[in-house]
Amino acid sequence: MSNQKPLGDASFDNVQGDILKDGLPKLTESFLIFQILDNRVKDFCQKLPKVANEISGTSQVAQARQNIRNSKGTIVSHAQANIAFSFNGLQKMATVLKSIDLNTNDSAFEAGMKKTAASLNDPLGPNSSDPAYEPAFLAPEKIHGIILAAGDSIDSCHGKLDTIKGLFGGAIHETMPRIDGKVRPGNMKGHEHFGYLDGVSQPAIDGVDQAPPGQDTISPGVILCGRPGDDAGHPAWMTDGSFLCFRKLEQKVPEWNKFLVDASNQLGTWSKQLGARLIGRWESGCPVELQSEFDDVNIANDPNQINKFEFDPNNNFRCPLGAHIRKTNPRGDLGRNIVNRFRILRRGIPYGNEVDVDPTGSRGLLFVCYQSNLNTGFNFIQRQWANNAGFIGNGAGLDAIVGQDNNNKTVDMAGLFPQDASRTFAFSGINRFVIPRGGEYFFTPSITALKGTLATTK
Repeated sequence: MSNQKPLGDASFDNVQGDILKDGLPKLTESFLIFQILDNRVKDFCQKLPKVANEISGTSQVAQARQNIRNSKGTIVSHAQANIAFSFNGLQKMATVLKSIDLNTNDSAFEAGMKKTAASLNDPLGPNSSDPAYEPAFLAPEKIHGIILAAGDSIDSCHGKLDTIKGLFGGAIHETMPRIDGKVRPGNMKGHEHFGYLDGVSQPAIDGVDQAPPGQDTISPGVILCGRPGDDAGHPAWMTDGSFLCFRKLEQKVPEWNKFLVDASNQLGTWSKQLGARLIGRWESGCPVELQSEFDDVNIANDPNQINKFEFDPNNNFRCPLGAHIRKTNPRGDLGRNIVNRFRILRRGIPYGNEVDVDPTGSRGLLFVCYQSNLNTGFNFIQRQWANNAGFIGNGAGLDAIVGQDNNNKTVDMAGLFPQDASRTFAFSGINRFVIPRGGEYFFTPSITALKGTLATTK
């Protein structure tokens, strides 16, 4: 079992680079999901040390970010990669490994996303008992791992993926087409497709980051296995690794925009203000708690303000209890000491074209997050907070963006009528605007685990 080693004795090179310090720098990102061929499992494991040389650690990512800063606006051609494994993949590898403890103490990871979909209230497909996932995600027995490459272009990312696939020498098979994402163009860079600034108010890691004013600092073990703050009792080989949750979330942008207009007419407010209240932030990133009357970009760009949102429990109209950022990070309601053990690091990227380019096309967010325990990270946040109509208090309703309830046709939310914050507004229980189209849980091991435990065969 893990001895909870202080983070200071770990080389940043041992932690895969998408986890700490803002993750892999990216204008684009591509995900290759693979199956290990039955007759090539031993070959696959023995090739991991060479593959590990193509995997970027935290220090390499920091150098890449410095090179980008030094370019002063010129795009730097680059691509960096990480690799992670599903529980099905680890089980398959264990059949040829000399010694590995697969008691991960994470029931969600060991079950896989398809089996936990019901507990997440993921909507079902038409006339089906399966979630409304894309077909390839409904066969988790064929999903053994994921390689993600981030860089300046899709070509660069695919080139990196091809290099790593080539090193495996035919031991893997791509189980689905590569999933590509890209940051949005122009002044929408950093915003997801609904229009709101994404990745705001990420927690800082004690001993790793210098937290800006208002930002939380969490123990490293909340994200990294085997470090102080990780109480799950993971096997020692998992130290410096992290559980990766990958979800393809389709966003119905035209439908969302129409809903805001129609609902704002009923509520007696205006659509941008309603959207800000449902998210908890204005599109610029400014917390609606700080400025409820208009989108104040100056506040949003002030690092002393953008992370400050404690929420006023006596002013539910200013930021409703069901607002997305309040539901998923209720630090002003429960207190930071309680909330910080449930934090995650988000590393997602949008996918799909702009609405004006492709009005009927599919678009959304390739959601990626890291944590040392899925049951106190993503799964807890989705099940116990986002999907719980009684959390944070009576009338809170579902999380206005990602909340889901397959059992009730409508779920009421209070705090949206300007003249009566206690009056409720009915939302659809089945999420109409954010639809999970598939995903899986993976474990991102340390570099030493890739070269050692996972590569040492019988």
